[in-house]
Formats: sequence, structure tokens, C-alpha cells
Amino acid sequence: MSIRELRPDDWPAVRVIYEEGLRGGDATFETEPPSWERWDAAHPQLRLVAEDDASVVGWAALSPASARHCYRGVGVSVYVAEEARGAGVGRMLLDEVVRRSELAGYWTLTAGVFPENEASLRLHEACGFREVGVRRGIGESRGVWRDVVWLERRSTLVGT
Repeated sequence: MSIRELRPDDWPAVRVIYEEGLRGGDATFETEPPSWERWDAAHPQLRLVAEDDASVVGWAALSPASARHCYRGVGVSVYVAEEARGAGVGRMLLDEVVRRSELAGYWTLTAGVFPENEASLRLHEACGFREVGVRRGIGESRGVWRDVVWLERRSTLVGT
């Protein structure tokens, strides 16, 4: 297993993994995967894929939390292919995102996770994220108003 920078030609595999997350119903409020152009624009920073035997089995990417310079923290997304779940792929990706984000000068990473996505909550906690609150009924998905657990990880190296 290796982690490397995501390339535009990885998009088809990244999209399939994103679609798997959509089908599961506990990964995002989105109902369809975006186009490459929309995804690329929304995730302009630190984009990684996990590869196993030359196949992309997971991805992670950062997205800006705010356009304001003083709020340079970023949101992080991590998705793992169904067949690779439980094998440590998410941990490898999130650990590497944390490491590279600190090298790039980011002091806060944030994540919003549905409370039903217990595996994602455990992963984030294992990587140093802490719960900062729950946004009750913040969005509607499939006819249900869903809560989102808000998590953050403050760097111990940057902004202390």
C-alpha cells in the first residue's frame, strides 16, 4: 500500500469510491458525485490517493473552510473503497493528510461526520480529532433532517 498525490487521471477511480460512499448514505449530504471540474475546484489543496497493487483504494482531500486568510484551517474528506474498508487505508490517508497539512502550515483540520458513521468517528478520534459539537438537523438527506458531528484537530506543531 502506498500514498501519493492525486492526479487528474485518478478521477474515475476516485469517483467510483465517492459513489460507494453516496450509496451507503452516511458519508455526505450529496446525492450525486460532482464533475471532475467541480470536485477539483472544491478541493484545491493536498489531495492524496491510497494505492494497492496499482489500484486506487481510497482518497483524502482538503477543502478551504473560509476564504479569509485568518481562517486558513481546512476541512478534510476521507473515502475508502468498499473492498478496502477495515484494512487501515483510512488511517494511512488521514495520518498522511495531517502530516502534510502541518508541513504546509495549517493549524486546524475540521471534519463533519454523520453520527451514524461510527467508523469515521473512530478514525478521526484515533488521528487526534476531538468533537467540538453537534449541528442538529443541519441538512436534509433522503427526506430526513440529519445531525452532523463537528470535529477538529489542532496541530501541535503549527499555530501553538
